[in-house]
Amino acid sequence: MTTTLAIVLAALSQVSGPGADGPAKTGVPLIAPEGPLQRTDMVQHRFKLTFTVNYAPIPATKENWTLPLIANGPWSTLSPENFTIVLSAGRDRRTINGADDFTKPNALGEGALQVSLPEVGSWPLRIEVQANVSSWSSRLDNAAAMQIGWPERWPAEVSPLLKPSLLIESSSEIITKTVEALTQGQVRSVPPIQAAKLIVQDACTKFKVGETRMSFGQQGQLRGIAVVGAEAAAKAGSGSPADLVCICVAMLRAAGLPARPVIGIGSGTLGRGDEFSIWAEVYLPQCGWTPFDPDRLRQQSIRTMDATQSWEYFGVMPQLQRRIPLAWSFAPGDGNSAFDSWAVWGWTRFLKDAEFPITITGGAIETPSGAFTLIPQRPVPSSVRLERQ
Repeated sequence: MTTTLAIVLAALSQVSGPGADGPAKTGVPLIAPEGPLQRTDMVQHRFKLTFTVNYAPIPATKENWTLPLIANGPWSTLSPENFTIVLSAGRDRRTINGADDFTKPNALGEGALQVSLPEVGSWPLRIEVQANVSSWSSRLDNAAAMQIGWPERWPAEVSPLLKPSLLIESSSEIITKTVEALTQGQVRSVPPIQAAKLIVQDACTKFKVGETRMSFGQQGQLRGIAVVGAEAAAKAGSGSPADLVCICVAMLRAAGLPARPVIGIGSGTLGRGDEFSIWAEVYLPQCGWTPFDPDRLRQQSIRTMDATQSWEYFGVMPQLQRRIPLAWSFAPGDGNSAFDSWAVWGWTRFLKDAEFPITITGGAIETPSGAFTLIPQRPVPSSVRLERQ
């Protein structure tokens, strides 16, 4: 069931108070930041996401195509104006008002496009999503945040983000033992912000980040995000920047701090294809969702940084307004609808019996029932193009 995005955002704005003059005080900052954590320097963007699906899934499906989107988050707000979806295949073309196919956002401000796809007579199918979004940078009064202690309980809406989720295996033994060894069971002996920094510092110091950030086809098509998840990456000791985010989020949850990944469009050059950018947020009492960028922290000698002091890229992110947050997960729900790679959207698995994410070798995909050969004109099952306009 869908709802008009404009009505939902108007209602949410009464709670979260988005705007350049700062958020309204709610006592429990579920969406907008409060107290020591504030929005600054708003920038308006228009983005275009083009998803190209080159093949029909096997078996066929009548499920809706789904794209989670942050409607009203701590650092961005999606506009219902000029929100469009264009479906095209061969000579067929259909334009849809995105606000009409957008589900009601949850208490934290995330909804989803739910699009019923037409029968396709000529592949590929292209799904183009265009929307306007306002993004803010962040500032954090570290000294004030250091005076805030642990809550008796977390808000009910936030508590699910203490639990394991897709690619965030926070109850995995390797994650929980790492946290136990670091905190010695005394995580609440320091303020939440200091505990969060110590955990992120430990993860960034020990984990080796490789050069692979995204998954690409042989012709340079962006397929999705290179990520294996917190548990597998922790066991390997190395992985992608997205894997480092997963480990940080998993460790924070294991230590009793709500946290989530953020998948968005980075601050790249306007008008060209971009890559996904992945960072994270940790929920701090009386502050709200505090953004941090593990990969940037890793690059600035985090090993020697004092966790009682202010850190750039932890709460203090002066360039955050140049990013466009899209979603808080790598795929919808439990991930079983991701097509062939982790690229935020979902529909159904391309090949039900193929290993996921799909690996292409010599133009073919190996499955238990035999190889699926891709044709040269369509060398990947799907691809995505991200553009900032």
